[in-house]
Amino acid sequence: MAEQNNEQGGYTPASFEKRAAAWMGIVYVLMTSFVITFAIYTGGRELPGTFPLFLAPVSVTLAVVLIRRMKLGACPGGIAGGVLGLILCAAGVGLGLALGLPALLAALGV
Repeated sequence: MAEQNNEQGGYTPASFEKRAAAWMGIVYVLMTSFVITFAIYTGGRELPGTFPLFLAPVSVTLAVVLIRRMKLGACPGGIAGGVLGLILCAAGVGLGLALGLPALLAALGV
């Protein structure tokens, strides 16, 4: 008879940062799937100028992680570093949307 293992391997959930990165990965997969599907169903048309849109998910994810770390008091650079990081994240989202959305709307013919 097989010997039973008395050690119980406990479940350790992923950290908040890993879960946030996983959600960001899901968004990137959806965005990439849209680009590929668009090319397939439009006879090979591309979406030129829409690459800056890929800056938005990483900026939002970083902002969420920074806000959580600031709340827990574990932000690198303290509050000043967190605020600077949030300003840079907002700039990343703004720049990505400002450069990518007009190109996307033009490519979609809207």
